[in-house]
Order: sequence, then C-alpha cells, then structure tokens
Amino acid sequence: MKTTVDIDEELLEAAKKVLKTSTIVDTVHRSLRFVTRQHQLGALADALGTIDLDLTPEGLRRQRRKRTARAAR
Repeated sequence: MKTTVDIDEELLEAAKKVLKTSTIVDTVHRSLRFVTRQHQLGALADALGTIDLDLTPEGLRRQRRKRTARAAR
C-alpha cells in the first residue's frame, strides 16, 4: 500500500540509527512491528496478572538455596 505522510526527518534518522535500518520503508515497518509487539507484551503481562514476590535479602537467599538444591539432584 502506498501512502504519503509527512515524517519528521530528525526523528526518522534517529529511528534509523536505533533500528539499524537504511530505508524509510524498513524503518517504518520495523517501528510498526515494535509498537505492536510492545502492545502485545503489555496485554500479555496484564492477562497474566501479578505475583507476590518476597524480594527481601533473606527471601532471595531462600530462593537461591531452593534453586541450587534442585540443580544438584
């Protein structure tokens, strides 16, 4: 599909550098894929909800001990 759009040249050049693209079409396509992917990841995170993590130093040590014990089996 061909579409005419007015694109900020500085923003386009910055996006090209970040995305490592050389053409406008590649830059726009990668940008659109990135935006839709970020949205999908956000929706997935929302769907999965949250879990309560015990992130105190002692809680982390307990988790590491459990992981080490399982790996030793």
